[in-house]
Amino acid sequence: MDHTSSTWGAGTGRPAPRGVGPRRASLAASVAIIAVLLALSGCALLPSKSGSGAGTVEIVTHSVSSGETLASIADDYYGTPRGAGYLADVNDVESDLVLEPGVLIDVPVGEEDIERYRRRTEAKILYNRGTMLADAGNYAKAQEEFTAALRTDPRFVDAGYNLGVVLLAMGDPERAVAILEQVLKARPDEPLSEFALGKAHFDAGRVRDALRHFDRAVELDPKLEDARFARAVALLKLGEREEGIFALDLYIREFPDGTWIDSARAELEKIARAVKETTP
Repeated sequence: MDHTSSTWGAGTGRPAPRGVGPRRASLAASVAIIAVLLALSGCALLPSKSGSGAGTVEIVTHSVSSGETLASIADDYYGTPRGAGYLADVNDVESDLVLEPGVLIDVPVGEEDIERYRRRTEAKILYNRGTMLADAGNYAKAQEEFTAALRTDPRFVDAGYNLGVVLLAMGDPERAVAILEQVLKARPDEPLSEFALGKAHFDAGRVRDALRHFDRAVELDPKLEDARFARAVALLKLGEREEGIFALDLYIREFPDGTWIDSARAELEKIARAVKETTP
């Protein structure tokens, strides 16, 4: 008997679970992001390279915008958030320092870094324009803007992540799998990306593959609510009832006000009824 909840199964245009969170561009005028739609053709993500100001030609004084971190600034200039440690050393601060808007940060740059930042700045304008369109439900126009953003800056990993989220919402899990695999390759071990890829496999009917990514997402972030619930659903779908029941019960206890609490309780009640009906 299939005990999988119909409230979370394979999607057909329904928005992806809340846990497949959007990522925000760090422009001062950035808007709320719900999801991004890009055409996959011609927009492959390239592996990140570590930037360290090698071949420095000058020091740029960067004025921090709202929401920026050393990691996001390093990503913009050097193409990888791993450059945050280098920027922290240069500025004699901690790498996890919370930056206030308007604070000035010294960024050693070379010619390639300056060009990379120029591309990222142009891409963010397109990216934020696309988020407004996506937020309004105009995915076709959002696709055009975000396609342009990713083509302008192929290392814009967050654009790829949001592409996967919207492809899920649009009912295209196979393309979502393709892009989210690239996202994880470029930036491994991110729980939201692991979960999103798991959701894509789930919607495509590959539940065992989905469970593997849900397990990894929970390992990376035990508080990622949707991954916890999704893992339980996948276990039940695979017929692993006892482990699935345990996972649902644990979800209910740890997330009493969770998004999927009603679905989890209904699932347990459904299982209990099925057991009662089949008991002599």
